[in-house]
Amino acid sequence: MNELNDTMILLLKQCLGTHRPDLLWVLDDSEIDIDEKLGNELRSAVSEELIERGFDKNDEPNQLGIDLENLIDQLGRIFMK
Repeated sequence: MNELNDTMILLLKQCLGTHRPDLLWVLDDSEIDIDEKLGNELRSAVSEELIERGFDKNDEPNQLGIDLENLIDQLGRIFMK
């Protein structure tokens, strides 16, 4: 998780707490190797949050949505390297 900044880690923690509390353990292990399966599970939890809270009334991304999209992208970079 060293590839995520503090803001991204906090955002991921919030998403996991709401949508996938069974994956919160990932945040406790800074040396974890995120493979494609786990990476996609993390991205899915963030995507759920994006759908629920990341868009304004015109279906444009709000600031939270932009932050969530960036987190999804960064999580993808971690397991695709």
